[in-house]
Amino acid sequence: MPHYAAALKGEKNVLEDIAPCFNTALSTIRRRDDEWIMESSNFEQCQSVEEAYTVANALLRQINQVLYLYLRLVSPFSISSIMVFDGYILVRRRMWAIIDFNAYGSAIKTLSPTASGSLATDVLSLAASDPAVREALSLCGHEALTWSRIYDIIEFLGGPSLIAESGRSSKKKKTTRVKQTANHYRHLGNPQNYKLPSNPPTLRAASLFAFDILQKWIAQKT
Repeated sequence: MPHYAAALKGEKNVLEDIAPCFNTALSTIRRRDDEWIMESSNFEQCQSVEEAYTVANALLRQINQVLYLYLRLVSPFSISSIMVFDGYILVRRRMWAIIDFNAYGSAIKTLSPTASGSLATDVLSLAASDPAVREALSLCGHEALTWSRIYDIIEFLGGPSLIAESGRSSKKKKTTRVKQTANHYRHLGNPQNYKLPSNPPTLRAASLFAFDILQKWIAQKT
């Protein structure tokens, strides 16, 4: 039976830094000769290159979401081709995409090793079995947060009261302020009914707040 792998396109130094955090059956990123590839147990049932690409693309989208949530990397990787092995390469189907350069902190330090792999692979495993974690990663996305998505994240986590009670934020007032600001910018067509708080946060500050409470929510599930 053919063995599929996805050749990845991205900054070499980023791939080198990220690869050690992905070394499980669900997701392995490793160097093969002069390129980087992604392998996964999810590919085992694929019957065609097209099916392998669909599965690989879905997995890579979640990986990019994890990297955005924890490292603020914006879509660092894409699939350049699907490779089919049977002792040697039989097929290489090209997939073209544009990659943006990203600046970020240490992957190993942030996505720290765990008993089962790394924080990154633990989150991916959770997403595979828990629809709520999949939805949380989807809300985070892999592009810069908008006010609407910040509002949705706060709502997804139960709103200011539940977030404060669960320990994800020590100050209910702060969550309320972020949510009110996000709600104002969601309704710019009717700003009088959705007024800003007296000290609204910037989009950057609100984004960091949303990342923090989402990470804490996921941590409670690991």
